[in-house]
Amino acid sequence: MAKRGEFTLEEEVKIKSGVLNTIIAMYQVAVSKVLGSGSAAMTQIILREATRLADEMFSKLGYELPEVEALEEEITDVFKMFGFSQKVEVETPEAGKHADVGSEYVIKVYDSIFKPVAYMLMQKGIKYTLSPESFLAAYIIQKALEKKGVKAKVRINVEPLKSLDEPLVIRVTIR
Repeated sequence: MAKRGEFTLEEEVKIKSGVLNTIIAMYQVAVSKVLGSGSAAMTQIILREATRLADEMFSKLGYELPEVEALEEEITDVFKMFGFSQKVEVETPEAGKHADVGSEYVIKVYDSIFKPVAYMLMQKGIKYTLSPESFLAAYIIQKALEKKGVKAKVRINVEPLKSLDEPLVIRVTIR
């Protein structure tokens, strides 16, 4: 815990995944109730505004993204490093179309620690717009665009999870 009122991002704490999933579900329900169908648009705003904050916080934790050449490997490695998932597949655009406006990355997350909340929300008819998996994938792609000097933004869409046997599918489109 924070010592003498000091906040640090470097402490390791253990929290049950069920508690973390419950907190995410609570945020998602609140956002969905307040914004309705506008909650998806809010997700895009969060992603754009939070990139600099995420850079600062990740930097304090000692996480720096290397030069991104193979996004599929980088996304998979970061998901593993952060403990989100051990099995991630990334479908990238055709060769030569990486980081082009209109290109789309499809990320399939098979064993995410957040998968239970995605499934529960789907059962309740609530769109999963605050997906930590989608934010992390989109963040990595946005950082790759910035490093390449591409002035584009990313848009995320999380497909509803139909069963726990299927992967969580995230579409990240460059606009």
